[in-house]
Amino acid sequence: MTGKAMFWFIMMFLPFVFYVDFWQWNTVNPIVFGWIPWHVFYQILLNLAMVVIFGMFCKYHWPKNPFQD
Repeated sequence: MTGKAMFWFIMMFLPFVFYVDFWQWNTVNPIVFGWIPWHVFYQILLNLAMVVIFGMFCKYHWPKNPFQD
């Protein structure tokens, strides 16, 4: 596996590892923006980070035209 492929593998794998937040179970406080529990806000941030990472992957690593010879 090349260094570039390993970089993208790690970038895609880390959010899945951080997705399970063992330290926030059974907690409601603190509340973010007055109504969102922290663990829900945490999941939203991870999803947004994954969207950005996948967008960067598509822009910089995806083949320009995979059907071209």
